[in-house]
Amino acid sequence: MTKIFTDDDLQKCCELFIGVFNGSPWNDKWTSETAHTYLQELIDSKRFLGYTLWDNDLLIGAVFCHMKNHYRGDEIFIDEMYIAPDYQRKGHGTELMNEVEKFAKDNSFISITLLTGKGKPAFDFYGKFGCKYLEHLAFMYKRIV
Repeated sequence: MTKIFTDDDLQKCCELFIGVFNGSPWNDKWTSETAHTYLQELIDSKRFLGYTLWDNDLLIGAVFCHMKNHYRGDEIFIDEMYIAPDYQRKGHGTELMNEVEKFAKDNSFISITLLTGKGKPAFDFYGKFGCKYLEHLAFMYKRIV
């Protein structure tokens, strides 16, 4: 069952976030503290939108977005979306994306945007959902430390 995110969901969202992103294929190094701070910053954004996905009382997925203005109209940017490993490839990611898309359509948003890593399973998932890779844009990065 998909629900709108509430502050009561934060701790479980942090635990699931760590479980997903510290595992393969990302192999990140999130801690309880860094995950909590990161997700709280997303939640604190002025125009936050979030959904959680549940199997009875078990959190199995979440999507964290923010709404932003563009000269053509408002967009929804997906900051994070994740599904518990045992629930991946079973339509649960599509369920969350459908909620975001329904919100966008119901509220006259012009687009849904996101960043994801090439070569990761999420890249293919978003492509199947209808997201397109824009060759004229590049995510650029300079490592400092």
